[in-house]
Amino acid sequence: MRGATTERQTSCTVAVELNRYGAMTLRSERGRTYQVVDSERPTITEELAELGVDSQVSVTLRQAHGRGNTWCVTDIGSDAVKRQAIRPLNQ
Repeated sequence: MRGATTERQTSCTVAVELNRYGAMTLRSERGRTYQVVDSERPTITEELAELGVDSQVSVTLRQAHGRGNTWCVTDIGSDAVKRQAIRPLNQ
C-alpha cells in the first residue's frame, strides 16, 4: 500500500507549453522534470496556459493518481504571469 501523497513546492521553467489535453512539462531548478497532467482548479489551468516556453513559475505539486511519474498542480505562485518569457507574435 502506498503512503500518503505529499505536496512539494518548486520553482520551474516551462519546457513544453500546456497543450489541448491539459498537459505540460516543467523543469525544476534542480534538473527534475515534471509531467503535469492536471490542476486542482480551473483558474490554475488558465494561469498555466498563459505561460510560454522558458517562462519561470513557482508551483506546488502532488503526484497524480495512476501510473507513471505524473503531477497535479495544486497551487501556482502569484507572480507567475510577471515572469513569462516573451512569445513571438507569429506563434
